Amino acid sequence: MASATYRGVFPVAPIVFDDRGCLDLDGQKRAIDFLIDAGSNAVCILVNFSEQFVLTDEERTSVQNTVLEHV
Repeated sequence: MASATYRGVFPVAPIVFDDRGCLDLDGQKRAIDFLIDAGSNAVCILVNFSEQFVLTDEERTSVQNTVLEHV
């Protein structure tokens, strides 16, 4: 089986918080939309980016599910 070659732009999506420091899942969707509308070929979520380390497992799951259901 030949290995796939990935090409294009694969940005790391930021985690979006509101003014109180809580997850802003609607804002998360807007951030994903921006990256897609800007021409990204794929979007990386919850990678070794500092915000993910302050999230609980439940919050990580919420971000993951929100993004996967949105796209």
